[in-house]
Amino acid sequence: MTTRKKWAVYPGLVALAAAAVLLSAVSGGSTPQGRAPQQPIIFPHNPHVVGLQMNCLYCHSSANKSPDPGLPAMSTCMGCHTVIGPRRPDGTARPEVAKLQQFAAKNQPIPWIRIHKVPDYVQFPHMRHVNAGVTCQQCHGPVQDMLPVYQQQNLNMGWCISCHIQQQVRYDCSVCHY
Repeated sequence: MTTRKKWAVYPGLVALAAAAVLLSAVSGGSTPQGRAPQQPIIFPHNPHVVGLQMNCLYCHSSANKSPDPGLPAMSTCMGCHTVIGPRRPDGTARPEVAKLQQFAAKNQPIPWIRIHKVPDYVQFPHMRHVNAGVTCQQCHGPVQDMLPVYQQQNLNMGWCISCHIQQQVRYDCSVCHY
């Protein structure tokens, strides 16, 4: 390829990159900062994480083994909530536990609505981050104090690269785009 033809390729690549960025912004490639969809069960992380000192991996057990952290199986929830029922010892209602038990009685999974999502062309392997010592709160914020849980960070490429630079880890394109 001649030098002239090589230089002719660069504007095309720049146009392609700009189109990808624009398409991502228009199509809502990642979920927006502040997103807090109404969930089928209002799950209070605080009593579980702070009160009972449960580790995130207890419920999100695949976060250190898989690209996706997953959601807890119904059996994980019901392991405790067959004993901890929809009423407190003083008789006051726990309506969210009642909803949980209704899903379990019908043998249905809870139809959670995903909160955090990166674009489909981005690979975010949770296990690499968890196993490298990145805490859940570094990306997801203080989930243990959120009710409802919302997306605290914007999860855009600049935010991710900034973290990679601070931690002095690879941040070339092939790290996330493969």
